[in-house]
Amino acid sequence: MRQYFLSLVLLSLPFLVTAATSDFTIRTTIVDDANPPTTPTLLSVTPVASTQIDISWSTSTDDYLMGGYVLLRDGTPRATTTLTNFSDTGLTASTTYSYEVYAFDWTNNISSTSNALATTTLEAPVQPTSTVSTTSPSSNINSNQTIILKNINIQTQINSASLVWQTNVPSRYFLRWGRTDAYDGGYIANETYQATHNTVITNLEPDTVYLYELVGTSPAGINVVIKTGYFRTAVSQGVQNVQNVSRLTAEVLDRDVKLTWQLPIGDYTKIRIVRNHLGYPSDPLDGAFVYEGLGESYLDRGALNIHSPQYYTVFVIGEDGTVSSGAVVSAYLSGSGEVIEVGSSTASSTGVPVTPDIPLFGLDINDIVVSQGVNVFTFLSDSIALSHLEPFTISITHDALPKHLKSIIVTLLDPTDHRRSYSFLLKINNDGDAYEATIAPLNVLGVSRLQIEIFDYERMLVGKYQKQLDFKALKHQGGKEVIFPDAIVDSFSGDMKKYLIGLEFFSALLIFLLLASH
Repeated sequence: MRQYFLSLVLLSLPFLVTAATSDFTIRTTIVDDANPPTTPTLLSVTPVASTQIDISWSTSTDDYLMGGYVLLRDGTPRATTTLTNFSDTGLTASTTYSYEVYAFDWTNNISSTSNALATTTLEAPVQPTSTVSTTSPSSNINSNQTIILKNINIQTQINSASLVWQTNVPSRYFLRWGRTDAYDGGYIANETYQATHNTVITNLEPDTVYLYELVGTSPAGINVVIKTGYFRTAVSQGVQNVQNVSRLTAEVLDRDVKLTWQLPIGDYTKIRIVRNHLGYPSDPLDGAFVYEGLGESYLDRGALNIHSPQYYTVFVIGEDGTVSSGAVVSAYLSGSGEVIEVGSSTASSTGVPVTPDIPLFGLDINDIVVSQGVNVFTFLSDSIALSHLEPFTISITHDALPKHLKSIIVTLLDPTDHRRSYSFLLKINNDGDAYEATIAPLNVLGVSRLQIEIFDYERMLVGKYQKQLDFKALKHQGGKEVIFPDAIVDSFSGDMKKYLIGLEFFSALLIFLLLASH
């Protein structure tokens, strides 16, 4: 028997015209929840391709708070989700699979297992003689074998474009784009057969026309160019960078992952957490949706049931729709984490652990910039002193990096505990001239290390640079750094501190005696 506390805040809003009140009542209810959710019913298991089966089930209810569902394939957990459907991919052609599902609530009660349904994947498609059609499909072609685009909608932002479209049959897609019909700007491929699709193209230039080509693959293995066209990104209005959350951590509890973070100060509407087992999500749609709201913690139940490690990105979404670069963290079962060995760690004279740099060919570290207000530093600066109470921005000039990079990750050591670190993604800014991340203040004094790691599309570490940061009690006035007297004293050695304190005391005593003699 377990007891759980639910706090309900009931606002007292009297219906008065002449006066308003901020009174409210907090009621605490002790919940004794031993009742599991109702058992879901498996409704359908439908083979849509030689490698995919779509499953759907009925909704379960709970007397307090539903959690979600666990889908079993051949008795083994396959997915944990809050939805009532799932596309199981990566299967073998002409193979029979059996499915069941059960529900759970947030107090760890689970329902009984549903009915079982089985089906067989389709036969492997015969390779067509022509791989990609260069014209739109004709209406007299068998619509069961080819793909017809039903509709498409494109919404553009300053540095991104979101596409939503539907096809007549479940299909996979391959989308590529660029400034010319060579479509050399990039591509996105999806391996799940669906009738409704959505994706986001990121790292685009403001106020720029892009051409795109959308290729669909039917379950029969037929590839068709279903749409070519163009779109123009929005004009930059000089939008300020949105701060990331701070102190993001992940704690593994069995196969659950508990995420905690601190919200930034400023104007924003919500945060959104996305996870992906292939790497850190680069935008709010690049992976599985985990959480959306204004909380500072979340328990991602069953996150490690199928894949380990899992990579999380927390995005802060501004009031104008601008998205932060993203704070990142990974979680993995013991013994399954990926470790990149780049050399043994040493300690600097300040006690901050350091590791050897991995220089990226052609990168001038003067292009790595740390800015806070009017103060601007580079990795060539002798020292970087920052206020502990203000946000700061890390940026790398866009043209200083090659285009084949997958991700740039910035890691900041906690100044008060060098065993803890917090990581962020660098993403193209609104003007398209630099990769940036804005970090909320940590509000603590001390010495930290800023490390930048650069990965290519093979997820290989191709560059690593680091710089010591000193978080001090500073104020910025007219572009000049003002240091408080106690900070000046702290900069001296122990003997000098004693000397200055003694001199201060002697001066005060002398002034007192002079005043007393008059």
